[in-house]
Amino acid sequence: MTDRIVGEEKIVEKLIKSDYITREELEQVKEKEKTSGIPWYRQLIQMGKVTFSVLEDILRYELHPRELQEKHKSLGTALMEEGIITKEQLEEALKIQRRTNRLLGNILLDLGYVTREDIARVLAKQHNLEFMSIKEAKPEREALIAIPESLAKRYQVIPLFVEGDKITVLINNPQGVPKVRDLSVLLGKRIYPILTAVDNIEKEIDRVYSSLNQSIDSTSVVSPTQRKEEIKEKTPMNKDLTLYGIEEKAKPRAEQEKKEGVKPEESKRFEQIVKEATGTSAINMVKVILEGAVKAGATDIHLDPQEPEMRVRYRIDGILHDVMTVSPNLQNAVVSRIKILADLDITETRHPQDGHISLEVEGRELDIRVATLPTFLGERIVLRLLDQSAVLSGIGDLGLDEEDQDRLKKIISQPYGMVLVTGPTGSGKTTTLYALLNQKNVITESIVTLEDPVEYQLSGINQVQIDPDIGVTFANTLRAVLRQDVDVILVGEIRDVETAQIAIRAAMTGHLVFSTLHTNDAPDAVNTLRNMGIPSYLLSSALSAIIAQRLVRVNCEKCKTPYKPDASILKDVGLPTNVKKLYRGVGCDYCYHTGFKGRTGIFEILEITPKIRKMIAENATPEEIAKEARLRTMADHCREKIKRGITTPEEFLRVVRL
Repeated sequence: MTDRIVGEEKIVEKLIKSDYITREELEQVKEKEKTSGIPWYRQLIQMGKVTFSVLEDILRYELHPRELQEKHKSLGTALMEEGIITKEQLEEALKIQRRTNRLLGNILLDLGYVTREDIARVLAKQHNLEFMSIKEAKPEREALIAIPESLAKRYQVIPLFVEGDKITVLINNPQGVPKVRDLSVLLGKRIYPILTAVDNIEKEIDRVYSSLNQSIDSTSVVSPTQRKEEIKEKTPMNKDLTLYGIEEKAKPRAEQEKKEGVKPEESKRFEQIVKEATGTSAINMVKVILEGAVKAGATDIHLDPQEPEMRVRYRIDGILHDVMTVSPNLQNAVVSRIKILADLDITETRHPQDGHISLEVEGRELDIRVATLPTFLGERIVLRLLDQSAVLSGIGDLGLDEEDQDRLKKIISQPYGMVLVTGPTGSGKTTTLYALLNQKNVITESIVTLEDPVEYQLSGINQVQIDPDIGVTFANTLRAVLRQDVDVILVGEIRDVETAQIAIRAAMTGHLVFSTLHTNDAPDAVNTLRNMGIPSYLLSSALSAIIAQRLVRVNCEKCKTPYKPDASILKDVGLPTNVKKLYRGVGCDYCYHTGFKGRTGIFEILEITPKIRKMIAENATPEEIAKEARLRTMADHCREKIKRGITTPEEFLRVVRL
């Protein structure tokens, strides 16, 4: 039986009535709940239909209705008890309400019996919130910088001041408290809400941020040299996201254009782009996006131009999650900001570009790969976050069991041969290759890698960046490496027959070669190389092992709970239908309410024994090879991890091909 929550029907009706979901969507998640065992409300959170805060508030009202009814009296009663209106005035307003179905507060305002501040003060008291008149509010510059304008508008807050990791903000409605909690999770800071009363909070947000930008412009006019020197002293180049870093990167291009005689209108356009990109809002939006990604453990950031706003998504544990939007008036500035940091041409919007940014975020050294793509609605940007501190130390960190670890250590201790790692893009092949390299002794062995691109810097290892545009191809470079007295060679990917031939020759002439292929499983790699034109007798002589792998998400240790799985899903993944207990994460703050935290590998290792070597030479099929090797497949490995509570049947169905 799946998890149930108190007052489920009332909660469902509340979600539908409030336009969070449709009845059709509800039926879909309920149906999926029967087969997957994932509660319908968890599915809605994962789909982005509701947030944890929304469900939390609805649950609170359903679980404690009497207490809340007592605590939150009707607005009219509360105003009367505070002496703001009389009983007669309330009755008059209620008569109008019954006739017009308008909100009582608006009726009382129109009648002139109350002010907005009167209503806000009473609501603040009812909801245990502080109240502050908008006239008393003096937003501080630090707070406005900490929360970019687009986020302030999205979450309907006016930043006031910062104290340590706490930001105090104004909200215009007690119902904005759940949004404040979501903003707190996004920024990784405590947000303290205070209720205020304004006619239009968006206009008020425009006003306070307009004054911020004016003060910044004024400061730069009064003393630009002094301002730049202050920033320069505080911030080293490429270590943080600052005005200084962006100006210095933009200046050489401006000087170059002047020398080359660029048309004045083009130069003005460039200056305007730089001005937008160096605006405080753009700088802080990029900073929020990057810091949020690091805190969430994201591997990629997607900035997708949409109508009407740019969508920002993080790829966490292999799955994309919507996190925020960038307003139309800030979209171009954010794109330009990233392009300048990545040393890209900010005026080029018609062709794709690639670059990288090296900087420190949240105390971690990051190398960020940046790729732009022109689309109909604007430039799309994808950032790949490469954390130098996240490089694995050895094969014990991959997710292999002890028996497979011992087998691999034995295989790579051989002086020559070829070890292939296979799988689709994003399956962790590079991580596995680095882990294998880390097992080698960099003092007594000469190691060279050929990569496109070099993702992580490995101490004691010579890494070569492949660049076909200048003739530095895998094949050409591999030929050169063979003249370098090398013991171990890593070839990032075998893309063509020429590279395959040279790599196999290297493996047969006293070198240990590591490389990757795109195949579905380990035995299929043999067929792929045959189809490239490599003779079977050469393959049988060169190959030492083939490792196929995928990545599955790991159950969150903070919220992992046992449950009784449905027999149908057990059958789908090939587990006995009498299994009584499995584990899954139910979602918590630690795992961003996904139920998963991190990923682990599932593997199949085909060791090329003398018998298998003979079969390859005799053109045996992949199926025959797998049968003879008694291969434990990736599916088998994943089932073991399901039974041990490491992952779930749903991950099996998402990742494993049966």
